[in-house]
Amino acid sequence: MTSAFFTTDDGDIVLHAGTEPGAKHDFRVHKFILSLASPVFKDMFAFPQPSDQNENEHPDIPVVDIPDSPEVFDTILRYIYPGVELPKITEILTLSALFSAADKYNIASICPVLKESLKAFLPKDPFGVYIIACRFGFLEETKQAANLTIPASLLYPGDPEVIQLISSTDLFRLVQFVQQRERDGRVRIGLHLDPITVGNTTSCEHGGKDTQDYYSHLEKKVELVFAADPYAGRGDLFAVLDSIPDPPPGCDPLPMSGNWYSQNDDEESDAFRCPLQPMTIRSKLTNVADMLRRRNEELLQHCFGNV
Repeated sequence: MTSAFFTTDDGDIVLHAGTEPGAKHDFRVHKFILSLASPVFKDMFAFPQPSDQNENEHPDIPVVDIPDSPEVFDTILRYIYPGVELPKITEILTLSALFSAADKYNIASICPVLKESLKAFLPKDPFGVYIIACRFGFLEETKQAANLTIPASLLYPGDPEVIQLISSTDLFRLVQFVQQRERDGRVRIGLHLDPITVGNTTSCEHGGKDTQDYYSHLEKKVELVFAADPYAGRGDLFAVLDSIPDPPPGCDPLPMSGNWYSQNDDEESDAFRCPLQPMTIRSKLTNVADMLRRRNEELLQHCFGNV
């Protein structure tokens, strides 16, 4: 289980890790290295340490009992010691234990690395990351995790021990954010893609059932993208156009100008105000993406700005 670095003959102290009988483990380590990493260990080693008088395994070396599990403490040592391969952390609950140990021993140097490991869980377990980030006061990671959490994530099929770590306040804050974002997102999508709204906000006389059906279909598709990724960008929404049938022919545009070929999404020529022209559809999707992003940032700040 442990690296050879933690059983060397030149170690000048033994740390006896674990609380369960028969599951304890001895780490023969170096006071100097641990003192450099942790002021807690430095203060601990400043006091005389008793030698192990009851066991013959370490008769001349101070032995100190520590309550951490051998697995957690082995991982902590791997982060502290130079030249030791870093472990691959596969369980988010393990990360929580490591953050607790790093906080207890005030080992600030390993926190940035642990945070990067925490972020690696974001794609598959944003709710779990949110729980750990809230527990240890990591504002940036809290926002990132909340941002990726969708309503289905709140059912949390993960480790039940992880869900026990969240406070009622943090859970309420997340649920409030997710629900409000969903309501606001659907309103903003409807502002630009609802068939009635589209028909009422254009000067184009072209209309009819085909137009209404197209925008109704587009709105539903965009809502599906938003439900899966509330932070969806323009590229994600533009991809929707490839998944639905082409729109029916729109009105003939005014004489073509350079705007037709422009890729500047912030410009929309009056020549292409027909809701079925390609640049008009593209512009509407751009507006949806931009509005969703702005509102998302506002909600994140409102719900988590003071975490």
